[in-house]
Amino acid sequence: MRTQRIWVIRAGSAGQADLVFVGSNQVALGFSEMGPEIGDLPASRGAFKDALGRSSNLKPEAVPIHAGQLYRFVHEVLIGDKVIYPRKIDRTLWWGEITGPYVYEPEDTREFAHRRSVHWIAKLSRDIFSQGALYELGSALALFEIKSFVDEFIRKFEGAAGRSEPESTAVDDTGETVVRDIAETTRDFISKKIKADLKGYPLEPFVADLFRAMGYRAHATRAIRDDGVDVIAHRDELGIEPPILKIQVKAQESNVGSDSVKAFYAMIHDRDVGIFVATGNYSSAACEFARTKANLRLVNGVELVNLVQKYYDLLDLKYRQMIPLRRVLVPCIEVDGD
Repeated sequence: MRTQRIWVIRAGSAGQADLVFVGSNQVALGFSEMGPEIGDLPASRGAFKDALGRSSNLKPEAVPIHAGQLYRFVHEVLIGDKVIYPRKIDRTLWWGEITGPYVYEPEDTREFAHRRSVHWIAKLSRDIFSQGALYELGSALALFEIKSFVDEFIRKFEGAAGRSEPESTAVDDTGETVVRDIAETTRDFISKKIKADLKGYPLEPFVADLFRAMGYRAHATRAIRDDGVDVIAHRDELGIEPPILKIQVKAQESNVGSDSVKAFYAMIHDRDVGIFVATGNYSSAACEFARTKANLRLVNGVELVNLVQKYYDLLDLKYRQMIPLRRVLVPCIEVDGD
């Protein structure tokens, strides 16, 4: 009896196919060199390798790796298998079940025309998974099978929702795998430290220090006011030249709703700029409201981590000790979306 398998499928190196995954309830692979003829190829890796080798400009050593992913997507991924989509835009992992056979659909985007339909069951923050499980997700392959942390993924996703040929061990000679692993692991570490060690009020002085690292004069306001403005930041010494940045800080996993954002914006004067900083994300209604206000900016958890990385060296020593990082030498590779 075939054991249920868990596949990881990426929406492109920078999430280009996110609308296909989320909007169309399909998972998709690129490889635009291969058209509808893929469905007529013999069900063998050799046939896929020969076809891809003829139609692409890939290096010879890369052809078997990419052809193997296409072969698995068409013939090994079966209806009923589980799939994980690591969504870059909000650092969540989407959990679904394959519901249909392979199809070639080039109408909306030929770049990701190789597709399988999927029913999404649950989505969870990356931060609730162990570092080992997150590391297993770090492969640069567009499609691969979970092997080591199957039990953890099933336990956590099923809780939230109510043996084949091994993958090629060939190393991508661009070093992309190394760079992607380090970048993603670092972001995961920063996010977890913020959420674990800076819950509630301690997050406010941290955000103030982050704005100081960005070149502002900033201070937390908890000691002198409690009206929803947690941090005040400004460029001039006296704090009288506009714009004055009024910042609210919210440490919560669930999406911040539009009511909270509207209540905060009610305190922002025309010459001020309101900045809402959250460790999680925002509801679609909150994002839509913010788009209509020129002096309101929403910063979600992903952007907060990016700012910490960018200005890390200028943070106060106590925060650098709280989130200990050190610079390492990595291959000089441009990785889209990182």
